[in-house]
Amino acid sequence: MVVAFKTKNEAVYERLRHDIIDGKLKPGQRIVISDLSKEFGFSEIPIREAIRRLDSEGLLQVTPHVGTIVTKLDEKEVTEIYLIRIELESLAAKLATPHLSQVDLDFLNKKIQEMELATCRHNYEKLGLLNKDFHLRIYRAAPYPLLFKLIVDLWEKVQRTRSVFALVPERAIASVKEHRKIAEALRRKDADLVERLVRKQKENSMKTLVDYLGKNSETD
Repeated sequence: MVVAFKTKNEAVYERLRHDIIDGKLKPGQRIVISDLSKEFGFSEIPIREAIRRLDSEGLLQVTPHVGTIVTKLDEKEVTEIYLIRIELESLAAKLATPHLSQVDLDFLNKKIQEMELATCRHNYEKLGLLNKDFHLRIYRAAPYPLLFKLIVDLWEKVQRTRSVFALVPERAIASVKEHRKIAEALRRKDADLVERLVRKQKENSMKTLVDYLGKNSETD
């Protein structure tokens, strides 16, 4: 049995990074080192090391003599990436439609059931992961590996966009309904409808996130 060993620095880094990406720590939220030290039961040294690492990755912003906050999402960057994703993902979904097997369709339906449960439990972190699993299972079925890689790279570039459900919880219920429509269109092998539904869903997600960022920047 292999037991993974993590240093204190790694443990703090992974926890903070996870909480930022999944929206538990919100854009602009203040990070207090002394509070984290008490929470983890560590000295402030590994806390500061983890924060420096997250600062270098752009997830935290450290201002000398002021403090540390969770970096705010860049509205222009989010919009640009979503616009590209809308085109690539709607295309990939259309191209994948004839190639999805019954096993794939069963997988998608199972994910929708899990999404409904996560929504009922207000587990928006889980919902974001299920959403990613659902979509990538579809796109992977298309016989175009470069297209799939481009999509995955874009998902990874702005991982924090999966926190849309944590930032705007009311988006969750509508999203689950959209997934059901996509799964039904895939079952019917209606590639044009699949393309339209995926495009519309991504447009809805983009609008929700950009509206959230706009409103919160106005209150700063």
